Amino acid sequence: MLEPGATERSDSGVMTTQAGGVGHFAKYADKRLDAADTPSMVVQLALEMKAKEANPRDRAIIHDVMAKLDQEAGKPKRVYDAPSKGILWDREVAGYLVTKSAAAGLYILMMLGVISGYLPFDEMIVIGLLASIALLGLTGLLLVKDLDKPMRFIYVMLRPNWSSWLVRGGYTLGAFGAAMTAHLAIYFLGLPSQWHIWLAFAAIPLAWLTATYTGWLFKQAKGREMWANRSDWEIALTGTGEMLLFGGLPFILLEMNNWGLATSYAIPLLVAIILGVVYWKGYNHILHGLRKAQMEPLI
Repeated sequence: MLEPGATERSDSGVMTTQAGGVGHFAKYADKRLDAADTPSMVVQLALEMKAKEANPRDRAIIHDVMAKLDQEAGKPKRVYDAPSKGILWDREVAGYLVTKSAAAGLYILMMLGVISGYLPFDEMIVIGLLASIALLGLTGLLLVKDLDKPMRFIYVMLRPNWSSWLVRGGYTLGAFGAAMTAHLAIYFLGLPSQWHIWLAFAAIPLAWLTATYTGWLFKQAKGREMWANRSDWEIALTGTGEMLLFGGLPFILLEMNNWGLATSYAIPLLVAIILGVVYWKGYNHILHGLRKAQMEPLI
């Protein structure tokens, strides 16, 4: 009770099956109850009950048996515990961490190329913007799906609590999406190309915050030691690294057109395969980290 990490956490106890989670994961927890391994607890309770009624000689024998059980038990395990929240954030959250990082990273790299004069704002940039908007739209769908009820997201946006990073992140996603849409409007309406650069100076910080804000959202999940102990610098660096990784590969794929490599299908296809593998590996790495953080004892 005083030191949550002192006992070994078992995944098969009656009330320690936290991996099943609650909320929209609760149905999986019910299926796992049949696998509960409680014989040692039953034996212990039976011996204790018998010891209360037995004569002194039998009590001594029972105590010897209980002592032997304690010696063989090794590190104490939890067989009954008040359930924690379990895994609330799972596949949807891991998915939208990948998609929003990819959208933000691709946009920032393209706009840095435009601002520096390395890239013209042409059809390839438009294709990249459409890809970023699609990834950001998928991010929104995953976020709404994770909330179970779409009306919850509308409630968050219309009745905002500005101290929550969920609200801040939601508005950041919306502002970033609006900025990319404005780029397309400038392009198709034939407005001055200098407007793209002005808009990029405002939208790049929005893109960076889109990729990184979830770290501060996790930090607000009180009691999760792995998230609570992360510094702001660590959160910022992790988000920036994910953004450059997931956004850098599609940027390279687009840039192959300028390098003259798009005429050969072999190299773009190889990069596309690498992109898919990196996305899948990155998704699974993030998913593992999410689950591990939520399975740790609450501080």
